[in-house]
Amino acid sequence: MPTRSVSPEIASVASVVSSTSSQSVSSKNASHRSVPVQVFEGHERPVFCMCFSPDENQLVGGSGDGTLLIWDRKTGAVEVLSGHTDSVYGIDVSRDEKMVVSGSDDGTVRIWDRDSRETMHVIEGHGGSVRSVEFSADSSRVMSGSIDGTIRVWSVETGELAFEPIECRHGGFVYCARYSPSGDRIASAATSVQIWDAETGNGILSIRNPNTISSLVWTVDSTHIIGDSSFDITIWNAYNGEQLRTWKVHDHIGTYVTTLSLSPTGTYLASSNWGKKTTFVFDISTGEKVKSFEHGKNSYGIAYSSSGEFIATGCIDKKVYVWEAPVIEDPQAKVSCILVAFTHC
Repeated sequence: MPTRSVSPEIASVASVVSSTSSQSVSSKNASHRSVPVQVFEGHERPVFCMCFSPDENQLVGGSGDGTLLIWDRKTGAVEVLSGHTDSVYGIDVSRDEKMVVSGSDDGTVRIWDRDSRETMHVIEGHGGSVRSVEFSADSSRVMSGSIDGTIRVWSVETGELAFEPIECRHGGFVYCARYSPSGDRIASAATSVQIWDAETGNGILSIRNPNTISSLVWTVDSTHIIGDSSFDITIWNAYNGEQLRTWKVHDHIGTYVTTLSLSPTGTYLASSNWGKKTTFVFDISTGEKVKSFEHGKNSYGIAYSSSGEFIATGCIDKKVYVWEAPVIEDPQAKVSCILVAFTHC
């Protein structure tokens, strides 16, 4: 696939970062609605996706204005990465913090050098909007999922395909594609959940669902997949496709896309529905709602920080909000209970 190296416009824009007092609450206080600890501004259109850097010092946002903004969470300084010609729907920061990848409605994937802010590759090949991007664990590859119904895995070094595009069976857009924490599989969300071999792209498992899945995450031990169909959250066994649990999240009227993010310990699941103002955090072992975050207007993307202490949400009001995530009294005991439940499902 053709690539070209370009230099993005890097600009310092007037960014407003406001902080408010916030108190972290335990799951016993689930009814308490929090206020954000930070609010970041600078985008000119709604913010669809965001990602913390692994060290949590920076936050990257992608917007309908076609840009990526990188905020310094300590100073409020912001830099702009320009190059996309349409909305940015997917972003990720490599684990070594050296690169950022973005996917856009313009059909391209861009890999950026984190320090120089220069574009390493502009990757073309998808026949439609790119809705999902992610680095492999070793940062050697980038995966992209598109509404053209394919998943493509690219070499970071060359910008070329690592193997032939994965043609998702049963048709439909690919709204989300995610590497398993173990790194050996890829899961995709469309009219069904499908699991693929991460090295070859060969199909492993297909899980049919009555409704289109718009977002998914893997459990931390790679044994289960959690998917959202705008109003229901379902957990499936990632080896045989058996359904473990499902629970209702949002009233489906007027809603269409949901974004999920799992806490690093695997205990809590954050959910943001694009047609609603309120985002929720659930206990995945019970489906119980443990916390909610209220926005003035409809929210979009959602992302946990690497420590699990913070959750970021994007909003139609062009802002990114950072909230304190819920805490539990005994995380180790909670994780043990969840793993036992999955093992015996």
